[in-house]
Amino acid sequence: MNPRLEKWLPLWLSVFAVLVWIGPLQWMAAYASQISDVPVYQAVYDHMSSGEMPYRDFPLEYPPGAAVLFWITGVLPGAFSFTFATLMLFALIATVIAVTLTAKALGMSLRRQMAAGAVVALSPLLLGNLVTTRFDLLLAALIAWMMWAVVTDRMTTAWVILAVAILVKLVPLAFIPVLLIVHWRRHGWPSVARAVGWCAAIVAVVVVPLIITAPHGLWGSISYHLDRPLQLESTGAAYLMSLRTLAGVPLAVESSFGSQGLAGDGPQFVALISTVVLVVLVATIAYTLWRLLLTSPAMADSSLFVAAIATTCIALLVAGKVLSPQFLVWIIPGAVLVAGRMGRWAVVISVAALLVTQAYFPDDYWQLVALQTPQMGILILRDGLLIVLMALCWPRRAVATAAEKLSSA
Repeated sequence: MNPRLEKWLPLWLSVFAVLVWIGPLQWMAAYASQISDVPVYQAVYDHMSSGEMPYRDFPLEYPPGAAVLFWITGVLPGAFSFTFATLMLFALIATVIAVTLTAKALGMSLRRQMAAGAVVALSPLLLGNLVTTRFDLLLAALIAWMMWAVVTDRMTTAWVILAVAILVKLVPLAFIPVLLIVHWRRHGWPSVARAVGWCAAIVAVVVVPLIITAPHGLWGSISYHLDRPLQLESTGAAYLMSLRTLAGVPLAVESSFGSQGLAGDGPQFVALISTVVLVVLVATIAYTLWRLLLTSPAMADSSLFVAAIATTCIALLVAGKVLSPQFLVWIIPGAVLVAGRMGRWAVVISVAALLVTQAYFPDDYWQLVALQTPQMGILILRDGLLIVLMALCWPRRAVATAAEKLSSA
């Protein structure tokens, strides 16, 4: 172990991330196809800058935290798209630092710390320049810092970060059962109640005024996602595509809700089943963590928590009825930090899933929309890799054993 290198590793990996961003990523952006959400974000800012209120005066599909991000982007100097990409670079740097510090706090070797941070730094190249035109890197940074807070036993801080993450995107609501269990394990229910109170208060300060002033618009932002059809890139859609390839099952693609989805009764049924499976998976992951914590030494709870968060993130992709390519950045902070032999394989499969996603998006996306066989095959492979990744990250006794070895090393 090189203490000096370990001390400065977050800084060097951050510099590496910046070099990746301003160098090869910009070259990639110059030659790759562009399917950008930035015009949508800028339109939201334009509404707000003219004095309109989100949800009340114009519809907004995103939570209020996202609207704050769009407003900050607009008021900062420079072109909206450039400023937004710069903010996402800062989010990437924050994710690199948090992942590296968390790997160190978990007792991982210097090699594992370097690998974890390097995968995060390289993720824009592995997934493609779409990370510059979506705000999912911000959610990845919040997930990474929430894990760091738990691993270093800053539980109230973890709940505060979770509150911010929920205000940016609703999906971190799925982390609540896992966070409740590990907090209870360490400090008991009175401490849990206080921290949850802080989390709820932060969310309430933002949401309650909107409930009062724009209840219909706020509910519309939620029902928008509940009403979405089975999105073209979801695992359920990949399953139907495999049936089309193998048995000639007819499929129809429709454009709605700002994306492309599968139309018909069959896709609607698969979307319903996917939602049920997602709820079951989130509950099962939390139950598995609870059982493991009851029978494992306290030194293993951080590694088990990280594995549970990583698995929950992947479950949101695997069983969600929407799986946009940028969602893959959510899984990176957790997947690269899973302890043990399975965790090392998780790093490899994570990289493979990112690369396979870039194999069809964005250049060949419209061929996928046309249900062309090569692109459907690539999508089926990518979604299969995510299922494998979920199995690798699943909290298990081997994670606890690996954590014990790290703590005694």
